[in-house]
Amino acid sequence: MDIDGNKPKQLSAGAGFSPHCSPDGKWVVYTTFGPGGFSIWKVSLDGGEPVPVINRYAFVPSVSPDGKLIACYYADEKTRGIKIALFPFEGGEPLKLFEFSQPDNPYPPLMRWLPDGRALAYVSTRGGVSNIWLQPVDGGAATQLTDFKTDLIFSFDLSRDGKQLALSRGTENRDVILINNLR
Repeated sequence: MDIDGNKPKQLSAGAGFSPHCSPDGKWVVYTTFGPGGFSIWKVSLDGGEPVPVINRYAFVPSVSPDGKLIACYYADEKTRGIKIALFPFEGGEPLKLFEFSQPDNPYPPLMRWLPDGRALAYVSTRGGVSNIWLQPVDGGAATQLTDFKTDLIFSFDLSRDGKQLALSRGTENRDVILINNLR
């Protein structure tokens, strides 16, 4: 849609989530869920038929600043563990796999590229506390970027120059209530 909210255009039919635009503004990559599990598709911002890109158990895509790679979460076919993967934008085999530990949150968090394309930022929740971590794409060890002691991170993004971080944080309350003799 236009910035003022006019002229909305539907790009996909069916369920699609975790959309991310390519840096050239020509494509939207997104996650779908079907009989084979999660997969990643792309569709032109001009409309048209969506095209499968990663037809494996992959989800929450993020396109690199140069538009050549898609980072996503991926179920490793050998170990069945969830990893961070780098795929070519056109699809194919994963080029790199990185370890990813998310013990406290069953939902895959957002992942964002740093503007220089040298690392990925992602949320890791441990002991009920979320922090943002950086995974260098050259294969180095992940490092912790934030050092929060409480709360969950629900969403985040980086400024285009990579100098500022915006995020939403808070608590999540869930209660189960048993109601007897409801009339």
